[in-house]
Amino acid sequence: MAGGKLSPRQKMINMMYLVLMALLALNVSKEILKSFHLFEQSFNNAAINIDAKNKATIDALQKSSDEKPLKTKPYIERARKTQKIANDFVKYVNNLITTTESLYGGEEARNEEGEMLAADQMEKHANYFVNEGHGIEFRDRINKAREDMLNILKPDPLDTLYNIETNEVYEEALASCQLWAKEPSSGKGNWVSQNLEHVPAAGLMAVLSRIKNDAKSLEANVLEKLASRVDATDYKFDKLEAKVLAKSNYVMQGESYEADILIVASDSKSDPQITVDGTSINVEGGVGKYTQTAGGIGIKTFAGKIIVNGPEGPQEFEFTDEFTVFKPAATIAATEMNLLYKGIDNPMSISVPGFAASEVRISAPGLNLKSLGGGKYNAKVPSSTSRSVTITASISKDGKSKVVGSQKFRVRSLPQPRAQLGGIPNDGLPKGKASVSAQTSIIASMGAGFAYNLNYRVQGFKLIMAYKRKPPVIAASNSGALTARMRSLVKSAKKGDRILIEGIRAKEAKYGFKSNLSPIIITIK
Repeated sequence: MAGGKLSPRQKMINMMYLVLMALLALNVSKEILKSFHLFEQSFNNAAINIDAKNKATIDALQKSSDEKPLKTKPYIERARKTQKIANDFVKYVNNLITTTESLYGGEEARNEEGEMLAADQMEKHANYFVNEGHGIEFRDRINKAREDMLNILKPDPLDTLYNIETNEVYEEALASCQLWAKEPSSGKGNWVSQNLEHVPAAGLMAVLSRIKNDAKSLEANVLEKLASRVDATDYKFDKLEAKVLAKSNYVMQGESYEADILIVASDSKSDPQITVDGTSINVEGGVGKYTQTAGGIGIKTFAGKIIVNGPEGPQEFEFTDEFTVFKPAATIAATEMNLLYKGIDNPMSISVPGFAASEVRISAPGLNLKSLGGGKYNAKVPSSTSRSVTITASISKDGKSKVVGSQKFRVRSLPQPRAQLGGIPNDGLPKGKASVSAQTSIIASMGAGFAYNLNYRVQGFKLIMAYKRKPPVIAASNSGALTARMRSLVKSAKKGDRILIEGIRAKEAKYGFKSNLSPIIITIK
């Protein structure tokens, strides 16, 4: 457009076109500005979880340091150094956020919802970052924080207690690191121009919040890798001690007593010799399998020894244990788990071996217990019930009543279901585009470890496609299925783009429970 010899009229037309394009670029829609604010909020909420995770890792290292100070020293020192680098960088970014807000009004720069009043403005912060040179300083600080934290994972030949001897751990962290102010390899502009200059104030706030999260995530990755190396080269047997792990120390007459006899923290590849009362027993994967028929009422004892080949040759460990043989007594157990949930059906089985169900009487204060026949019950827990209930069984024989057993159960409210995109776990880790594009719906479940069959169905959600190189796009669905537009947006994603799924509403089919689920954030790798 500007090349060659042009007439004054053509030059004027070209200039007007450039001015028009600039005006169009500045005309950012309210929906996009709102999306920037939503992203900023989402990043800030995610930062809370990352901080909690990092604190837990540091606490675990501190506990290990209290128990094994010499061994843990090189790792906790590097962890604290990592923490300081990340905290200094986050403090620096927070100062940039405060400075940007001050450019547009300071404490009065946001409304009651937290949105910037000057959300579409960019002239003042563009001048601050470009003309005043703070953008280049910010870029360099990002890359220095990235380099400083990653370098902590490199080998240190001067520290003999530090067992990271190759660059493998460093390269693993480098491959997943998102904290990087990388200059564009092609096209116009530079990193400062693309990320700080030509974005509205609301978009800049989202960018700054994302960069803080990237730093916290890198900190978490480095801390986890340091913590995992504390015991990486330990000998398999930290403490050699004989143990007898019985399925139960109380056995009904006529039944069999079963127990596993093993060395705690034993190596599955080892082949110890185990004898009980002078007789060798079968050993499978380092675990002795011991079975003895329970005969007669009372306490039964047994003894033996375990011989294992240790670093200093064969080592012998003696053990003794006992079990009790008793006559039938009441058994009370929740058929799903030793836990009752409020508001749903809790199937239970209550019986006294040797007595008919009609001879068993059940007392359960605080529960609505309904007999289904044959020793089967359904327990409903009112919302007013305290944190535990006790179920007592008694038998009625020849006109007399006798308590034969009781069991205390914990009472809890139902946990919230968790949302995920199809078969992709909602774990915050980057996902491949192919696997993400293959998903067609949002599902909500209590997780594989939840014992009860609750069927939550998603009734609506919002998908925000946060492109790395262009403004985000929002789409909504009134069901759990991705709309055709959503699937198209996902297929258009590129490496580094993020998919935010929020406003997820779900309803349980049987009981009608309604839940607002936590958002899903997926980064395309």
